Amino acid sequence: MNVHKIQRYVWGLTVSCSLVACDSFLDTDPPSDLVVQEDVYGDIRNVRSVVNGLYTQNLLANGLFYYEIPFYLTPITDDAYHTSTSYDDLRYNAYGPTNTYTAYAWTKAYTAILRSNDLLELLPSTALPEAEKRQNIGEAKYFRAFSYFVLTSLYGDVPWVTSTNIVETTLQPRDPKEVVVGHIIEDLKDAEAALEGSTNPNTKVTKAAASALLARIYLYHSEWQNAEAKADEVIQTSGYSLDAIENVFLRTSTESIFKTSSSGSWSSYVDRVYYANLAVNNNYLRLTDDLVNSFEADDLRKTKWTTTVSDFLHPYKYHRTAATSAGTAEDYVSLRLTEQYLIRAEARAQQDKLPEAVADVNIIRQRAGLSDLPEGLSKAEVLLAIEQERRHEFFAEDAHRWWDLVRTGRADAVLGAYPDKKWEPHKALLPVPQKELDKNSNLTQNPGYGVQ
Repeated sequence: MNVHKIQRYVWGLTVSCSLVACDSFLDTDPPSDLVVQEDVYGDIRNVRSVVNGLYTQNLLANGLFYYEIPFYLTPITDDAYHTSTSYDDLRYNAYGPTNTYTAYAWTKAYTAILRSNDLLELLPSTALPEAEKRQNIGEAKYFRAFSYFVLTSLYGDVPWVTSTNIVETTLQPRDPKEVVVGHIIEDLKDAEAALEGSTNPNTKVTKAAASALLARIYLYHSEWQNAEAKADEVIQTSGYSLDAIENVFLRTSTESIFKTSSSGSWSSYVDRVYYANLAVNNNYLRLTDDLVNSFEADDLRKTKWTTTVSDFLHPYKYHRTAATSAGTAEDYVSLRLTEQYLIRAEARAQQDKLPEAVADVNIIRQRAGLSDLPEGLSKAEVLLAIEQERRHEFFAEDAHRWWDLVRTGRADAVLGAYPDKKWEPHKALLPVPQKELDKNSNLTQNPGYGVQ
């Protein structure tokens, strides 16, 4: 077997392979339990196992979406903090290049990217039926786009890697963020096309999921017209509809665009982040007084989505009582229709379509049991109202609050108002992990961070 073949691996074939975390996309020695691609892609069952590995890496166990993003990024904001002092570097913004927690997203994202790239290189030559092959290509492009969305949102410029040949990528430098975002948009458009007509359930990637993430990307990068149009497309044509507050996270919810089935057990880490496990009292996220006091008196999101443990309010969007309680009526929701209304609202406000923007916000407020926004608000007031609705709607979900503060340039004003947080403007980008700099002399550090 030649060197090129040895350097191309299949990520996610077996249980042990699917849960392994590659130390870096720069590593040159393959983990011992990975199987080289020639032994795998001739068997259709194996190909399907590799596709399932994409979901494992991104969504299950302590994967990229479930654990690293909300667990480590929410406490940096003004929404919540860890009950354990082990994470005080995050709470007080004392993280640097050697911080383990701020490095996790880099490692997990590039592991997921390698899996996606492996599939994209090899799927065209497999014996899968054409429709399934096209669907799998769409799934791989979605997860690659999502992983790069995370990387660019957290670190700014990052290497755009499309090959599994580690000889080619070992010393790859960072690419400008705007270039990578262009590739993300291309991947999501390709995913939309590949998933057109797919019969995937919403526990798998669908065209609507690709469209919903694309609407988010457009919004985050100030493409207001595109953001409005794409969010409107999802709202009008995807077949999803807003559900009652108490039903939002149920398996039967009508607004879940992309979710992960809870037919099996969840990681205990997921439990700690997403609901107050009253049985063992190990919830790691405690809501701040600032968030708690910012809710209006009749807001159903506060009464239905929080719970009190030892006199403190915790997120309670999921009501499972143990990590191993399989068969629950709840699924973990990754993308939901509410975000599309708020994306459309913000995009409209930025284009001075204030009545239309306010109408979108009021739809969400009415669902939360609140009265409409007052008439005559200025553009700045409408944008702040949207920011507040997003905060109340998405607390402890993904890293919405962190990304909202950073992308709108509001992090300095909001987080800088808390002296104990010791906020500094350069903290809006996380440090490139020192271990990656040590392995690749062409990588550069983000401004403001020294070697620790």
